[in-house]
Amino acid sequence: MSYRTTINKVLIRLREDTISADWVGALNTSTTLDPYEILIGELVNEAKEVVEDAWNWGSLRTLETVNTEAATATYTMSNLDSRARVLQIIDTTNDLVLTQISDDTFYRYTYLGTPQTGQPTYYRLSDNKISFYPTPAAAYAVVVHATQPQSDLTTASSTLTVAERLVVLGAYSLALNERGEDGGTLSDTAAQRFNNALVDAISQDELRTVNETTWYAS
Repeated sequence: MSYRTTINKVLIRLREDTISADWVGALNTSTTLDPYEILIGELVNEAKEVVEDAWNWGSLRTLETVNTEAATATYTMSNLDSRARVLQIIDTTNDLVLTQISDDTFYRYTYLGTPQTGQPTYYRLSDNKISFYPTPAAAYAVVVHATQPQSDLTTASSTLTVAERLVVLGAYSLALNERGEDGGTLSDTAAQRFNNALVDAISQDELRTVNETTWYAS
């Protein structure tokens, strides 16, 4: 479903005119859309972010390989940003699953006593950077299993990665809340419908994984 189609589905629920043709360039700089259509576009992105942050969706999961170098502890994960959630780190060179440690533990290990180098057994995260301890003594291939949310939709033809229905329901709820009760439909009723749909979708997606039953719907 394209960005324009998603916005139109929300506009239909609000009984507003739909966008008849794709706009050119980014939504916020379009001269063919009115302010309310742009607002709904912003609410679509806000709802998308809520959905993405609610669960480690299978559709958002990705693998990235970090290739270490001798004597270098910290690396940038170029395909992940600050919204990414790391699920597992595997040193495929040494067949080892690494354990995450806190900043406090990492700094104590790194700066107290004699610095250690060798095969990493621990890792620390900071935004899209990963640090290993001990500091790698050689070149190792480390696979990062993570969820990476999609960037904000901007162009009319951009497509969603997470479930379109959830984003539409979420944006509709936000739109009702923004302008108050709409035609007898209370915004809290719409919000409850969105939350119920989100929980159901998480339950269905969870069946595709094992031992990942914690989610964050309210």
